[in-house]
Amino acid sequence: MKQGIRFLRGLIFLCLLVLICSCAEIRPGIKSYLRPGIDPRYVKKVAVLKFANHTLDKLAGERIRDLVIMEALALKKFDVVEKGLVDEVLSEEGVDATFTLNKETIKRIGAKLKVPAILVGSVITLEKKREGSYTYPVVSISLRLIDVASGEVIWEATGVDTGYSVLGRIFGWSPKNEIEVSMALIEKLLKTF
Repeated sequence: MKQGIRFLRGLIFLCLLVLICSCAEIRPGIKSYLRPGIDPRYVKKVAVLKFANHTLDKLAGERIRDLVIMEALALKKFDVVEKGLVDEVLSEEGVDATFTLNKETIKRIGAKLKVPAILVGSVITLEKKREGSYTYPVVSISLRLIDVASGEVIWEATGVDTGYSVLGRIFGWSPKNEIEVSMALIEKLLKTF
């Protein structure tokens, strides 16, 4: 009799868990592209340009750019030109985060900063989602590495991640914050290079 009650409780818990999991509408994931025939090891140093910001948070682009620089250095993917120098060259060229780069501008920026590639990015989503009483962050970022000589995209990765946790929702634990989710997503994106 006790085993039957335990089994029934376990089955009810499992059904509730599946129901809660199916309610999450945002699916974390990453898509990446690496140009065929290119050996990315030639990219030893990059300039990280200002990020396009498609969110309501006016400082999201700068914060994510800083996290990308830090994570690229921590993962030892490549050396990074100091962002103050990059911003100075961008200002000289009249380039901001919403400007579409042409081949000549990319070459000039690369030559001035002495880098074989530039890293550009976009903050697509940086928001809080609410499901009932549970609130969690959603972050979506896109990164592109552009060859300075050819102006071609060498690598691109886009991903979305959330602070959503089934156990957190069930037991009322705090979800990861925006910074934690952003850093985890950036690490996953850079590891595809």
